[in-house]
Amino acid sequence: MYQTQSNGSVAYKKQSGLGVAASGAGASQLRLAGGAGIKLSKAAVSSNEVRSDGMSTRGRHGTQAIAATYSAEVSLGSIDPIIEAIMRSTWDSSSFSKTQADFTSLTTAADGIVLASGSPITMGFKTADIIRATGLPDAANNSKNLRIASLSSTKITTAEALIVNAVADTSCTLTRPGKRLVNPSTLSKAYFTLEEYESDIDQSTMVQDFVWGGLKFSMAANGLLMAEASGTGTGQISALASGASPSFTSPTAPSDVPFSVVDATIRFGGVDLVELTSFDLSMNIQPNAPATFGSGAQKYSPDVFTGPLLVSMNLTALRKDLTRLSDFIAETQYSLHILAVDNTAEPKDFLSIVVPNFTLGSVDPSAFSKQGGPRTQTIQIPAALVGVDTATGGNNSMISFQTTAP
Repeated sequence: MYQTQSNGSVAYKKQSGLGVAASGAGASQLRLAGGAGIKLSKAAVSSNEVRSDGMSTRGRHGTQAIAATYSAEVSLGSIDPIIEAIMRSTWDSSSFSKTQADFTSLTTAADGIVLASGSPITMGFKTADIIRATGLPDAANNSKNLRIASLSSTKITTAEALIVNAVADTSCTLTRPGKRLVNPSTLSKAYFTLEEYESDIDQSTMVQDFVWGGLKFSMAANGLLMAEASGTGTGQISALASGASPSFTSPTAPSDVPFSVVDATIRFGGVDLVELTSFDLSMNIQPNAPATFGSGAQKYSPDVFTGPLLVSMNLTALRKDLTRLSDFIAETQYSLHILAVDNTAEPKDFLSIVVPNFTLGSVDPSAFSKQGGPRTQTIQIPAALVGVDTATGGNNSMISFQTTAP
């Protein structure tokens, strides 16, 4: 029997530490949409023997190296362990709620929520958090996702418009749902065991000490939210026999439908966009497994080393004015907020991605043409122009995530 292209799966599980392969239950399965998969490479070491017969002595294999890349559809919680690994942090799963005991009363303005007492910053709310209100007298203000655009000592300014009500409300609740992930002050590197199981031949390719190092989110019209996940291993790899495969027991497969681009909201520079034609956002912690030697049986690197987080973006949009060009000239600070939601009743489950502090790297219009259609402009934000957010009420992070996934 031969292996077909589609009858297989990819699963991964966090190890307890370097050199300790994971196995058994508890692995996560990718919502696989392609990708090169696991690639083993070895240095080819040439023989420099000089031969009078004009031929060459066969060389030898050198150090093993592992790289892997996968394309995956993103749904609620489907790549949370990979995001966590690349952030080298831990999801904060402690959602919280505040009531009149915290703020006495509140009123609603068209652009936000005004507290009678207490500071929303001190309470733990952060700019770009998703919050939900319940118990407000105007039903349209309740039980929906509200993006925090900014914070002051008395007001939560929201990106969503609210129904104005100047009557003080004392019986409502403000909740920050789900879990949140930000860049940590102390990095925590995670190692994974990665398994590609090919069902037709009932065999698996297993890699241990694998480090997820890159994640590229992409969106296009009439498409799904996609992620390309990549990483590097020390070089340790096994080809498991039929009967011993798969190694992981019943990996957890994503159950929600993928996020659709048409349901997503992209806020760029404080404005919700309607003119995007393509978008991508990349994260990279620069994993590197150096070739070393010293032990007679050593064929792989002793570790995978990572570097500073790099965040970059590219977007193409219809060209409607020269605002982006003016902001590029002026080095105007921008922020990005992506809110991907399930197609369900309010309040919708979501994945929120925020890049709070960057400037534009280029604003290039498309060429003039005799063909019908709009002129577009391509905007690039290189990693050099993305920095940590130090604003009051911010997350003190280069990029942050929030989701209602468990």
